[in-house]
Amino acid sequence: MKSKDELRAETMGNNRDEQISQTQPNFCQTSRFTHHASRFTHHGSRLKVLHVITRMIIGGAEWNTLYTCQLLNRSRYEPLLATGPETGPEGSLIEATEASGIPVFIVPDLIREIDLKRDLKALVQLIRLYRQLEVDIVHTHTSKAGILGRLAGRLAKVPVVIHTVHGFAFTAPLPKWQRQLYITLEKMAGRWCDALIFISKPLMAEAGKLGIGDPKTYAYIPSGIDTKAFQNGNNNGNRELKRRILGLTDHVPVIGTVSRLVRDKGLELILEAAAQLKAKGLKFHMVWVGDGPMRAELERLAQKLGVADRLSITGMCTDVPSWISCFDIFVLPTMWEGMGRVFLEAQAAGIPVIGTKVGGVPDVVRDGETGILIQPNDVKTLAETMELLITNAELRRRMGIAAAQFASNEQFQVEFMVRKIEEVYEQAWQRRAKVRR
Repeated sequence: MKSKDELRAETMGNNRDEQISQTQPNFCQTSRFTHHASRFTHHGSRLKVLHVITRMIIGGAEWNTLYTCQLLNRSRYEPLLATGPETGPEGSLIEATEASGIPVFIVPDLIREIDLKRDLKALVQLIRLYRQLEVDIVHTHTSKAGILGRLAGRLAKVPVVIHTVHGFAFTAPLPKWQRQLYITLEKMAGRWCDALIFISKPLMAEAGKLGIGDPKTYAYIPSGIDTKAFQNGNNNGNRELKRRILGLTDHVPVIGTVSRLVRDKGLELILEAAAQLKAKGLKFHMVWVGDGPMRAELERLAQKLGVADRLSITGMCTDVPSWISCFDIFVLPTMWEGMGRVFLEAQAAGIPVIGTKVGGVPDVVRDGETGILIQPNDVKTLAETMELLITNAELRRRMGIAAAQFASNEQFQVEFMVRKIEEVYEQAWQRRAKVRR
């Protein structure tokens, strides 16, 4: 088995050209939208669509936003992106957005944490940006950008304001007063937009139950994935290549995950379950693709539990489909997911998955057919389920075949997602046009 340092060195060597640059944007020019705004003018019938998101880190909501910007019909829409200055160890998609030819505007005071002074400044900055760009549609994502971005849209008199619900902040464990505050803010913001897009049915049901927005303007559009990229992940022998990097033979089952290394993903539970399986003498190796603020803490826990020799963390990388191709089992015992697009990505690669019965995960995993769903925070059942798939290659094979077929469903394709989003734009635009007549 190779050491962590050797793994990091080899991974960097093999992926150096593919790594997303971690160079931070030049925040000395965070007001750069004031310099560039004059370049963006209306082009005939094209509608300017400004996507607004709190942070453009590597995550599900951010990939959804990037794909939408990239694939919008350019004969009808002109996509733009506004985001806050924060990134993090998870990596940034700002560079990938700019490389796609999509103008990016950094909003200096748009940050994730609540800060009333900076939040007010961010609101003013967004209003100014909307007016200078003369946007036709504002499409907001994530909680903070969703609240401030929608309010700014109404104050700036943007013709159409759309919001995608990737998750609600009030679903996290919070004091009662804070949960109620977030619900109240979402109900207010629901009145400031023309349509709400939900990436999962449970999110849509929760909004309806709480009276968030007008159900007549709801749209259910799952977060699409680039299926072909994951189906082709093993091109050029990537499975064998990645296993060589890890120092593994093909006979050792790889239990993999792709995730931000944060508390609500349940990653510590995987380590606890792994310790139980190691004690039973089972052979396996864990590969985690991703990075995040909990990395050091999780590495210490792996050492404490005696499974550090069974764990490899790749850090941030862009060749995710190649890494997934070396998995035999995908596991993510998350505490909450708006949808869980990573489960679809693993299934598209023909990998059986283990997940939890939370949020939108049951929408994207067929329990008992393409994977196995368990209750959250249940280490005993997690260990038993991991053992079942580690020791039963035929079950893994059957589930893998079913998983690939399931993930190829049209509703999960990124192109389908964007076409459906365009339909929401057009419907909202037509409704506003009728009001203006």
